[in-house]
Amino acid sequence: MDRQEVVVFLSGSSAEGYAPSSGEITGILKEIQSNMEKALAESTAAEEASAKSYEEMMAAKNKEVEALGASIETKTTQIGELGVSIVQMKEDLSDTQAALLADQKYLKELEGSCETKTAEWEER
Repeated sequence: MDRQEVVVFLSGSSAEGYAPSSGEITGILKEIQSNMEKALAESTAAEEASAKSYEEMMAAKNKEVEALGASIETKTTQIGELGVSIVQMKEDLSDTQAALLADQKYLKELEGSCETKTAEWEER
């Protein structure tokens, strides 16, 4: 290479009439940049919408968990109260059965006593 070729190369002009096509390359790069920015904006919007949807779902699920927890506590309390009530009713039943047996025994004694009194009155 001689000196004149280097100067021509560095100055950007050529003796052969080379016309740079950097304008086309710049246009293509700008189009790619525009497409990428558009895709990024769409992806960001979709991600934000998904994040918002997730937060709303988590808030709803947390409320549901709280409500179900309260329901479990209420039902556990009811089970305890019903258990105590059942025990009391069983005790009342056994007391009532014992009283019934005593009353039936007393009834038999009264029937026997009544028969004796009736026989005594008939003899008079």
